Amino acid sequence: MSVDDNAFRGVGPEMEAVDMSHNHLVTIKLATVFRYLTRLRVLRMRYNSLIDIGSPTTSDNILPAVLELDLTGNEFDHVPSKELASLPALRRLILRDNRIRYIGASAFASSAFLELVDIGANRFSSGGDGGPLTINSQAFCGLEPRALSRSPGVTDWTGLQQVRLDHNGLSQPDLCSLMGVWTIVDIELSGNPLRCDCRLLGTLRRLMDTAVGLRVDHATQCASPDRLAGQNISEALRHWQPTCAVHMCDDVPCAVPLSLASSSSSLLSITGSALSPCVCAVALACALVRTVAWVQPRSRRVCTCRTTYLKILRS
Repeated sequence: MSVDDNAFRGVGPEMEAVDMSHNHLVTIKLATVFRYLTRLRVLRMRYNSLIDIGSPTTSDNILPAVLELDLTGNEFDHVPSKELASLPALRRLILRDNRIRYIGASAFASSAFLELVDIGANRFSSGGDGGPLTINSQAFCGLEPRALSRSPGVTDWTGLQQVRLDHNGLSQPDLCSLMGVWTIVDIELSGNPLRCDCRLLGTLRRLMDTAVGLRVDHATQCASPDRLAGQNISEALRHWQPTCAVHMCDDVPCAVPLSLASSSSSLLSITGSALSPCVCAVALACALVRTVAWVQPRSRRVCTCRTTYLKILRS
């Protein structure tokens, strides 16, 4: 039911995984309890009764190597945004089967290198209070692609790749804050009563135009309107022709859609709050080059990307 702050004192620092699932924990100070495990990479706390994992965060009180935090089946009613600051290297955050009602603005920004966010199948309505999960229009701000490493003429990027929002009672999820995340490849929306109208289909179409490799899970179906009920959303998108005046995500909610201002190569720069068409085209061109020409020698890929950028600038 509880873990002493010094429980792991004296344990070999080479330990890389801890699984404390299926206990009766209500609170635990992650950064304090596991501070001696400097190489800890995977932390699983599944099916406890956790509502708090916080502890004061200082430069000496973080878990710098943790890549995965699994909190499936606990009692969180919100994303523990502040607590994530103690996990700066986190790549996989799993909050399935909790009681999360609302995803606030920049909810995951403290762990800016996240690649997977799983908030599926939450139990927010089990007490009879009803209503779907609510997503703030700026919920995923702070997860835009970042430069992971650089070598002369080459920048390797990391960014959010998977978002799972299945079985949350969503009819029109607000996904505009994903508009600048061109690394995303998978959005899981199955098990929701989706209304496939201009608002949702328009947003998904724009996301697909931005993220070259994006796919929507094949099991995702439309619940309404009647003419699309039961139809696979991928099919609905394939045949959808915009005939309405609804323009979703025209104002990108995040301050800088692509986090290139602080983590870009010397070729790119962004100022202000809007992403210029030139920079957007460059990002897409480079992503496409890396996707279809990965077997080419590095020098050729870099040259192609630079050439594309220069041509766009001249035009």
